Amino acid sequence: MLHKLSIRSIRFGVASAALVSALVALGPTEAAAQYYHRRGSNAGAVAAGVVGGLALGALAYGAARPHYYGPGPAYVVEEELPPPPRPRCWFEREDVWDGYGYTPRRIRVCR
Repeated sequence: MLHKLSIRSIRFGVASAALVSALVALGPTEAAAQYYHRRGSNAGAVAAGVVGGLALGALAYGAARPHYYGPGPAYVVEEELPPPPRPRCWFEREDVWDGYGYTPRRIRVCR
């Protein structure tokens, strides 16, 4: 909880500093009013400051937030599979031609 609290306070501090600096920079002064009257608008400079501030804020946020990664490498122990079932075998009687006639023989059949 202490770790999250410190990151939140850092974020709040950075956001507060950015807001205060933006308000101070945008506040009109007498010299700025005279310059504006003679030169014209300084909207481009304000836009560049806002874009630059947002970019720096994004960089600060990316550096301050915690990064989470997946679990590390793990060793997998493969389980030994049981042996395949033994074939079912039996003997059958079959008549076989031996050149002179049919002779009964026992033949082993497996499935």
